[in-house]
Amino acid sequence: MSSYSRVIHHATSILCSNKGSLALQQLHRKVFQRVEITEDDFWYIVKKCSRFGKGRKQCKFSHDVRSEHNYPLLRECTLHELHEDDLFLLLLQNDPTLLPEVCSHYNKGSGPHGACTFRDGCTKVHMCMHFVQDDCMFGPKCKRQHVIDQHGRRMLEERGLSGDIINDLPFVYQNLHRLNTPTTPYAAKERVGELVSKPVIQKEGRKEICLHFIRRNCRFQDQCIRVHFNLPYKWEVFDGNSWKDLRRTEDIERAFCDPRNTHSPGSRPVDFLTMTRESDPVRRLSTVSSVTKPAHYILTTEWLWYYKGDHKNWIEFGRPDDKQRITSLSSRELEEAYLADRSAEVTIMKGHRNYYLSFQDMYQRNPKHNTKRRVRRRPRFISIMEVENKTAP
Repeated sequence: MSSYSRVIHHATSILCSNKGSLALQQLHRKVFQRVEITEDDFWYIVKKCSRFGKGRKQCKFSHDVRSEHNYPLLRECTLHELHEDDLFLLLLQNDPTLLPEVCSHYNKGSGPHGACTFRDGCTKVHMCMHFVQDDCMFGPKCKRQHVIDQHGRRMLEERGLSGDIINDLPFVYQNLHRLNTPTTPYAAKERVGELVSKPVIQKEGRKEICLHFIRRNCRFQDQCIRVHFNLPYKWEVFDGNSWKDLRRTEDIERAFCDPRNTHSPGSRPVDFLTMTRESDPVRRLSTVSSVTKPAHYILTTEWLWYYKGDHKNWIEFGRPDDKQRITSLSSRELEEAYLADRSAEVTIMKGHRNYYLSFQDMYQRNPKHNTKRRVRRRPRFISIMEVENKTAP
C-alpha cells in the first residue's frame, strides 16, 4: 500500500468511526497521530482525493495560470517567469477580497483571544492590527500575534493557500494597508502633478529617534524599538564594526540644514552628498517627518525642499524666486509625495512651464529644453537650546 493510500485508509476509518463527519482540524490531528506525513501531503490529499471531496462542485474557474488566455497577459506584464506562489502573492495584494479579515475583536481586551468570543472558531485572522499597519511600538514584546498561528494556518489551508504563502501573509497585510491608505492630501489635488513611476520600495531598517524619549515620557524604556537620544537628530559614523556618535553634532546639523553646503565644518568634514567622512560611511538619524504627524506634535523633522536658482542660490519650493514666480508645489507637498514613493517623478509648474522632479535623481528637468537643476532636501535647523526649551516642564 502506498503512503498516500495508507493515509486515505486511516482517514476513512477515522471518519467512519465518527459517523462519516469530522471537523477538518480534528481529522488533521487524528491522522497525524497515526501516520507519519508532511503538512503539504496531508492537505494535498484532502484537496485532491475525491473521497473527501464528495458533494463538492467542480470549480468553474480556471486553475491554469499558463492557459491560452493567461500566459500572454503574464508575458505582456513580464510576469511569465514568476513561480506560481510569487504570482499568487501579487494577486492577493491586488484583490484583498481573497484574504480573510484581521479580527478587530482580537485586538481589544486581554487574554490570548482578546475580546473575540469565537476564540478558535473565529473565521478571521488573529493578528496585531498595529503590526499590520506597521506602527506596533512593542515589537517582539507585543502580546498580540505578529505571525499566523496554528489555528489561522489551518483555516487558511482549508481555503487553499499553501504554506509558503501563509508565511508571507503578515507582510501581504502590511502591503495592503500601505496600498489602501491615502498617504497624502495632495493626491486629491489636480495641481499636484501626476506620479508617473510606481516601483516597489523596500522597507528600510528602523532608524527613527523616539519622540517620546526626547519629551522624557517613553513608557517602553529599554524595550522601545526606536532610538533613544536627547535631540531630534543624531549623526553617526561607521568604524568598520559598529556605528559611533560623531562629535559636534549641532555644528554638523547646522551645516547640513543649509542647502548651499556640501560639507560640514572641521578638519575631518562630513561629505553630505556621499554621506561619508573620508572613506567611512556616515548616517543621520532623526525623528519622523512632520507631515506624518498632527501639527501639535513637537520635535518632528520638518523637511524643506530647494532647487538651484539662476544665480547659484537655493530657492525653497513654494517660495517666490527673483522674478516672483512660485512653484505649484510647496515643501510640504513634495515631502508628502516623496514619502508616498521615493522613486517617483512628479510634475511641477512654475509660471507657464512644466518641470519634472525626479526623487531618485534629485533633479528638476525642463522637458522642453532638456535642462536640469539640482534639488536638495534638507531639514529645518533646530538648536540644542530650542530643544531644551520645548521639552522643559
